Amino acid sequence: MSETHVVVLGGGFAGLGAVQKLKDAPVKITIIDQNNYHTFQPLLYQLATNELSANEVGFPIREMMHRQDNAIFHQAKIMKIDLENKQVHLADMEPVSYDYLVIGLGAVVNYFGTKGAEEHAFPLYTMRDAFALKDHITKLLEKVDKNPALIDDGALTFCVVGGGPTGVETAGALSELLHAVTEEDYPNLPIKEKAEVLLFEAGDVLLKPFKPKLQKYAKKSLEKLGVTVRLDEGVSEIGPTSITLKSGEVVKTHTLIWGAGVQANPLAAALGLEQVRGGRIPVELDLSVNGRSNVFVVGDIAQITDAKTNEVLPQLGSVAQQAGRHVGENIERLVKGKETKPFEYTDKGTMAAIGRGAAVVQLPEHGTMTGHAAWLAWLGVHLTLLAGGEEKSTTMVDWGWNILTKKRGKRIVMTDEDVEAEGNQ
Repeated sequence: MSETHVVVLGGGFAGLGAVQKLKDAPVKITIIDQNNYHTFQPLLYQLATNELSANEVGFPIREMMHRQDNAIFHQAKIMKIDLENKQVHLADMEPVSYDYLVIGLGAVVNYFGTKGAEEHAFPLYTMRDAFALKDHITKLLEKVDKNPALIDDGALTFCVVGGGPTGVETAGALSELLHAVTEEDYPNLPIKEKAEVLLFEAGDVLLKPFKPKLQKYAKKSLEKLGVTVRLDEGVSEIGPTSITLKSGEVVKTHTLIWGAGVQANPLAAALGLEQVRGGRIPVELDLSVNGRSNVFVVGDIAQITDAKTNEVLPQLGSVAQQAGRHVGENIERLVKGKETKPFEYTDKGTMAAIGRGAAVVQLPEHGTMTGHAAWLAWLGVHLTLLAGGEEKSTTMVDWGWNILTKKRGKRIVMTDEDVEAEGNQ
């Protein structure tokens, strides 16, 4: 009898959670992702705003597999998932057959049909997104340094769309970058007087899933950092140097950061399975797909219902990680001839950082935290969730340096011209 083969699609929190839970199971595992690294998405905004480096926000998946003898990794683009024949078709590789399949392909940005967004907005969901935004901000400031007339064209006006954790954290970090670092980098420019961060939220509150007092604290804290918060204000069109609000107002800006939502990976639509809002695939209580007990869907691509509360769970890293581990446990049970168990989510709280010394934490039993205590809790939780020991130590050093000095030393960007110039020296 051949060894049971588990194929895991996606190296995010969900996929890796399943792989790690199967470490001692009598199976062989193949994990497939188009990137060769795991991305710690909650910290992408810190990569984009020069607080952390790529090595602290990403971790090589192959190195993770060093710790697990029954798992191998392939970096490959997934072309097709053939549920009928139990095969995954890949670019430049032979199809991979499976006995059990875990689909944890995550999500992609959702622009909700906003005109010009795909061409001109800067999303913040992948490592590439973070690098693109970091590169854009650095080069834009250099352009303004050479041509201060660009200030009147909105070059120092930075706009963020979306009042969820991504938007709030990015707006706060960007304002701190401008006023704590950029002012000193460009003493000849009127950064203090002219640079501004605008946060637009279509709803009437920030951080909608949080309690009202935390929503108010977040807004007040952002405003203390110099962020202009505009509620009940959506964006209808995005151009290269301006945006048009739904009210008709035009705002001059060269930077629009999109943090307003995601939708399921497009591969979800090709599976022939039921899809609900945002393209997510609804799953059974044990996280399997209806009618296919050997196929499990987890992470942002899945609509997961908590068996304990019967409520649909949010698209959070903690949900994905726990769901992935539960799938690993269920596959091991099936291999051993046992029945699967329904997934019950353990809510350890929800949090968002607003800026240096400011954060909000909502605990599961109605408790809340704000201010320095919440911020330290946020730092501690995110530090423990990082993948490797080296990443934990370097991140701790960088955070410590930033706390003590407000400095951010990750501001080097190599352009094609820089590379060419170095080659000619």
